[in-house]
Amino acid sequence: MNDRSLLLRLLGSSVGSQALLSAASLVVGLLLIRRTSGEQYGAYVLVANAFLLLTSLQNAFFGPSLILRMAPLDAAARGALVAGVHREQRQVLRWVFGSAAVLIAVLGLGGAMPGSTALLLLAAALAAPAALTRDYFRSATLAQQRAQDVMRCDLLYALLLVGGAALATLSPLPAATAVVTLALAALCAAAALSRQLPRDVPGSASPAGGLLRQIATLGAWSTAGAAIHWTFSQGYGYLVAATLDVGAVAAIAATRLLLMPVNLLSTGVGAMMLPVTAGWLQQQAPRRVARRLVPVALGVAAAAALYLAAMWLLRDWIFAHVLKKDFAQRDQLLILWSAVSLLMVVRDQSVHLLVSSGRLRQLTLVTLCSALLSLCISYWGMHHYGMAGALLGVLCGEAANVLGIFAATALCLLRHPAPGEGPALQPAPQAAPSA
Repeated sequence: MNDRSLLLRLLGSSVGSQALLSAASLVVGLLLIRRTSGEQYGAYVLVANAFLLLTSLQNAFFGPSLILRMAPLDAAARGALVAGVHREQRQVLRWVFGSAAVLIAVLGLGGAMPGSTALLLLAAALAAPAALTRDYFRSATLAQQRAQDVMRCDLLYALLLVGGAALATLSPLPAATAVVTLALAALCAAAALSRQLPRDVPGSASPAGGLLRQIATLGAWSTAGAAIHWTFSQGYGYLVAATLDVGAVAAIAATRLLLMPVNLLSTGVGAMMLPVTAGWLQQQAPRRVARRLVPVALGVAAAAALYLAAMWLLRDWIFAHVLKKDFAQRDQLLILWSAVSLLMVVRDQSVHLLVSSGRLRQLTLVTLCSALLSLCISYWGMHHYGMAGALLGVLCGEAANVLGIFAATALCLLRHPAPGEGPALQPAPQAAPSA
């Protein structure tokens, strides 16, 4: 199978996997919007956004290092890497979220917070390790370019997630119950993913140790960039809740829900293109790799534009019959979210060359400036334009981020690094035992 056929097969599986997740998230959101109050849906959105932050931080810390270190390794060394990182991840998760669960339980029993809030936070603290474990195994499997295995496990996750959300709407606390069902779905999917890895990885060897310290230098910049980016791509929800109310969070999130397929399409292609780009840089000059990335970016942007146009034409029917809700500033929110989504597609598909080249410090600085601009404009905008003002800040932040990425990429190409040049990170020893 030639390189183009392999790339198309991997992208097809990755996009199919993201389509499953998109459909599942859309159905979950619709179930909660239609069958619960705006406050319950808004609370679930805030928890889901917190999970998005956690998974983004984890992906940023582990993802580039896993991909770059796996590229030159054999199956045995890859297995030692995956198993070693998972062992250290599990220890950190137990300590952090175990402590958080105990603290929340004490505060709830002591009357320091309402009982419903304590139950929601306790459910989130117990669900977070399950979600992060699933996300880690998913990233490790994608790093080995096994998108078809990921797709099968994502199907299991999607079915369990939707079924759990349907049951959650029958409970007196649907937001907390939905979070618990998310945890169960994530645990089942993580178990299925972990069983997929040994087919590539011999199981007779012990995992490598001390890996968190080894990847900390590269992971720190990437993680900081992910945290900063979250502040304007998702953190606006908490700013809206503090400045306006939780009902406004529900209105903005419900409108964004309609554009979720664009987001997950871009994310799905990006998850597969990052390891592919890292492999290309091992053999080709950055300029040629950049030219190979352009058709992928244009294709994703064209698909997103077609979807957004159809969504705009059908908006009256969708709000009346699908969401069964109408919101103030509905059309303004939809237009702004559509513009944000197109910029997001461009950003997601433009960043691979910089990440694969190890230029994470530049990306973090660009993202920091964009986040500060976004939050300032969002705060100002909410006081002048209400909910639409919050999205105006998100739009300005995404635009600034894209322009900064273009500038950093241009500098990268002007320097003409040698093919295969990446971050100062040595691969794991070839003699490392397998998992």
